[in-house]
Parts: sequence; C-alpha cells; structure tokens
Amino acid sequence: MGSSPYSRAASKPSWERKSKQNTKFGRNFGKFEPKRFSLGVLGFCSLVLLTFFSVSKLFHPSTPLSENEEAVTLIESAPNGKLEEEIANLGSKFEDIGSRNKATRNDSRKLEEISASNETDSTELVFTDLETRKEKIENNVNSKIDSANELAVVVSKEEEATMIDKGVPLEDNLNMEPHSSDKLDVVTSNIGEEIEIESTEIKSILTCDENSIDEGFPYARPAICEMTGEITINPVSSLVTIMSSPNQGSGEKKIRPYARKDDYLFPKVKEITLKSVFTKSEAPHCTITHDAPAVIFSVSGYTGNFFHDMADVLIPLFLTSYQFNGEVQFFVTNYEHKWIQKYRPILGKLSRYSIVNLDRDKSVHCVKHAFLGLFRDRDLIIHPHPTRNPKSYDMLDFTKFLRQVYGLKRGAPIVLGDQLHKRPRMLIISRKGTRRISNLRELVRVSKQLGFEVVVSEAGGNVKRYAQLVNSCDVMLAVHGAGLTNQIFLPPNAVVIQVVPWGKMDWMATNFYGQPAIEMNLKYLEYSVSMDESSLIERYPRDHIVFKDPYSIHLQGWEALSNVIMAQNVKLNLRRFRETLLSALDLLQE
Repeated sequence: MGSSPYSRAASKPSWERKSKQNTKFGRNFGKFEPKRFSLGVLGFCSLVLLTFFSVSKLFHPSTPLSENEEAVTLIESAPNGKLEEEIANLGSKFEDIGSRNKATRNDSRKLEEISASNETDSTELVFTDLETRKEKIENNVNSKIDSANELAVVVSKEEEATMIDKGVPLEDNLNMEPHSSDKLDVVTSNIGEEIEIESTEIKSILTCDENSIDEGFPYARPAICEMTGEITINPVSSLVTIMSSPNQGSGEKKIRPYARKDDYLFPKVKEITLKSVFTKSEAPHCTITHDAPAVIFSVSGYTGNFFHDMADVLIPLFLTSYQFNGEVQFFVTNYEHKWIQKYRPILGKLSRYSIVNLDRDKSVHCVKHAFLGLFRDRDLIIHPHPTRNPKSYDMLDFTKFLRQVYGLKRGAPIVLGDQLHKRPRMLIISRKGTRRISNLRELVRVSKQLGFEVVVSEAGGNVKRYAQLVNSCDVMLAVHGAGLTNQIFLPPNAVVIQVVPWGKMDWMATNFYGQPAIEMNLKYLEYSVSMDESSLIERYPRDHIVFKDPYSIHLQGWEALSNVIMAQNVKLNLRRFRETLLSALDLLQE
C-alpha cells in the first residue's frame, strides 16, 4: 500500500516526532483511531466538494471558478494539526465565492436580456461584455435620436408652426428617455402620422374672382369664391371659414353673394365674411354635415323684376350648380319666401335638398366644397370659359332645361306651308306702365290681316302658365323691357321682335335682348321708333337735348335715363312697321 496522510503507519510520522509543541486539538486527535479519522475527513471533504459543485452549477454552470481547485488542494495538503484553521478559512472563502456567484447570476440575467447566446469564460468577461453591450445600446439609441432630429429638420417651418398650433410641438415628441429605443420608434412613427394628418387637413383650395371685367361690356362681374377643404357655414354670424395653412395666407374677405356688381346693391344684399383659419379651435363646431357641395347666394338686389330674376340669379345659379346633377345644397341669404315659391320648380330641379335659410337658421353647417356667390357671364348669355363655365354650357342648354322644368312640349315653331290653313301664332306682350304700345288695337288688326293668330298678354303671374303660353307661340313682340326675357320659353328658331324706344337705346336693346336671342337660336328682328313715334315729342320741344343729344342723358346716370327715356310710350307707324311683320313671316318659312 502506498503511503498517504490518511493511511495507518507503523510508527509516528517524522513531522509529529519532531514537533516540540502539540495543540489541544492535536493531543485529543491522537486518541482517535487513524483509520476512522481518515474516513471522517474524507467524507467531510466529499460533502463539502459536493455542496460546492451543486451551488456552483446552480448559480453559473458555465463559469468554472479557480477557487474550487485552490480549496481542494488546500484540504488535501493541509497538515492534521492545522486542519481546523484551514477549514475555517475555507468556509469564509466559500461565502465570498457564493456572494460573487450571486452577483454574477444577476449580471447574467441582464446579459440574457441582451443576448441569450453570448457566454463568457469568467466573471470578469461577463462584466466586460455587459459594459460593451450597454455602450452599443446607447449608440443605437443616440443614432435613432439623431434620425428623429433629422426628420424634424425636414419638416417645413410652415408645417411645424401648424403642428404647434394643434398642440403637438415637434420638440415635445423628441423628448424621451435616453435608453428607450422602443419608445423612440413609436414617437418617430407618431411624428410621421401627425405630419401626414396635418398635411391632409391643410389641403384646401380657395380661389376668388373679385375684379373680373368683361371687355366691351360696362358691367363688372360680381365677386365669387370657390373653395374645397374643411369649410364651416355659420348663419348666425354670417361667417364662412375654411381650414388653411399659413403659407396659403390669412385674412378675411367680405362678399355680397349676388350675381351683379353694383354700388346701389350694397344696402340690399347681405354681406358674408369669408375667413381662413389655421386650427379647428378657430372655426365653429359643426352641428350638421353635408356631403353635397354648398352654393351660397342672395335673392335680394334687383330681384322681383323678371329680367333680373333670370340674369342675376337663375341663370348664374344654373351655371354654378347644374354640373352637380341635383347633388348640391343651396344656402340663401336675404331669403324671400314669395320669390322662392315663385321659382320653386327651377330651384327644385337644380337641387334635391331643402333650401337653408341663412337669415333664420341657427345650425353650423360643414361641407367639403362650397361656392360663395354665383358665376356670371353676360345678361341672359352663357359662354364657355375655363373657370366660370368649365362644362361649356350655353343658353340652349338653359332653355332646354327650362322646357324640362315646366313641361314645355314645343321644340320648334311652325313652318309655313307645311300645314294647310295653319296660321303662325304671335304673342304681343302688353305693358300697363311705361313703354306701352299706344295703338295696340290697330297693331293687332294689321297683324291678323297679314295672317297671324294674335295673343295679347301682360307678362308676369304664374311662371309655368306664362311659360306654356310663350312656348305655344311662333313669334313674340314686345317693347324693350323685362317682358322680352320671356323669349327663353320660345321654341328654338322662333322669331323675336323688339321695339326699341327713342333715345340711343340701340346698344342696350342689342346686348340685353338681341344678342341673347341669337344665343338661344332664335331669329331676331329689331324695330327702332322714330322721334315722332315716341311720346317724348309731347313732353319736350324738338330742340330739346333729348332729341338733339339723347346719349347725354345716358351719361347722367340710371335715374335720369329712367325718368326720361325709359318713361316714354310708343305709337307705332303701322305702315312702316308692316315691313317688320312681313320679315317675321319670311323667317318662319326658312
């Protein structure tokens, strides 16, 4: 048997014989049998080693500790006399190792959150790896913060100002925890969403035509604004708002939504304020939302006169709204129930929705497309135009529309010679006020002699009934005035005869009724009365300015023109006028 510290010897070891001093533990220890002692020590050490390896595997199985080998070597090599002291020292070392392993376990959990697959060979490597990964995370976060800052720089100043108005300043979005990369991703994503939403909100279009004029025509066109975007209409405050952005400009406009520009209209037509706003808080809260476009207009001004009803409201309204095929919402200011009822068939054909009375309504209405005012061309005329009339409607479209509204059946006049014993029908529009035909009876007699069937009627009353009367005729005759507006109900190719009073009325007669008749595909005849056919000869001497220079009265303004030239009556020279009637018959044969 080989010698070992735990084997039984024949004699005492030399180190024990040479010892001059024995400890108490040594003396007591010598009483025990060596074999039993060796087995006890061996079992104790085995228990300690087993406990150590179990604890070591529990806390960090992948990290071997050099202190284990040191402890085993110490136990194996320690002399018997110093065994108690060495065991005590070993216990303190085990406690220190356990504490370090506990710290290593905590750091290992942190490491596993970063990378479960990254293992180290020692506790010092673990700490080094943690510091390295921590530095990488910080660099990654700082990189994302820099990216977010670059994104904020890309955002234009206008968009940034708008976002600040909305309560979402960019600097607040970028204010985050320095190590929260997930939060950074969410914040930068939110910034992108906020910019996209804001850009959607400010995609508004506002175009206003406020100074349009017609070359060669003395009347300036009225102001009109067309807008798309987030629009509110507040009847109580007569305010229209549109959500805009700072780069689109700001401010207010005052619009009188009547389709004629005339200083005399200002006291009559209600003014509507149009305001651009940058935030929703500046606009009133919506109570009613409309899917259809809105058209805001006035029925005041010169309405009540059939010419102005058509020229200033109904034809411009057709030009503005007919393109929507009834899907349009009317908002009427200066609301007049009688006027609305009179033209209910036309209004109802243009819009399938109930009219909103802006003078009494209390709701706040929201729309996406609106017109403040009406597009207008000339009096009783519609010409193609890229902005005023992009659909290229004309007066033939309007008269066809009226025939549908009022159920007018005739689309063409009689053609002489096609039907035996069929006489052309002529309507003579009479007047009770000024510009009457003083010898009306004689005129009727001569007309019948020439072969006409004559109907005399004053314009007005029920629009549908009068429209049907006009549509039944082949020729319409009237002295210059609003009654001639009824030519819109004539069938195409019918004949219009305008009697032009004395006093340089040629331009007005041609532009107000003559040219419109041609635009409606009607055949137009004009008869200008002489000085002797006018009742002015009974009021003024022949050397008066009204005969010598009648145009000078035009220059004095509408009031002078109305009181002098427009106040005359006519007594037709039937021998001369007979030629005009014969011309009408000739036109019906073409």
